[in-house]
Amino acid sequence: MNTYDAAYDLARAIKESDEMKRLTAAAEIIKGDEEAKKMVKEYIMAQMKADYAKLAGQKEDEETYKHLQDLAVLISNNGNAREYLQAFIRWNQVAADLQKIVSDAMAQGMDVLGLDKP
Repeated sequence: MNTYDAAYDLARAIKESDEMKRLTAAAEIIKGDEEAKKMVKEYIMAQMKADYAKLAGQKEDEETYKHLQDLAVLISNNGNAREYLQAFIRWNQVAADLQKIVSDAMAQGMDVLGLDKP
């Protein structure tokens, strides 16, 4: 099996997946809804900020958590924003799974070097 052919097959499968089709359709709709787009963008940025802070070992910020909750309520009341965010979250789950599968396969044989150990 040619690895490059398999990679192109995977790319095609990604483009044709239900998750990508749902995300693409939701993206088309949200393009014309500036309010929904702004809410989703703000929510994603706030979530990323909270995730980075957590990774850095910072204490959970109550203000950030409250802001995320408030944004989630706003998004849940806007069908376009809700659909896009749900599709976005689902796609990110799929993408993380795919990345792990491929990364694990690519790392095979490198563990002998012990690079994953301090």
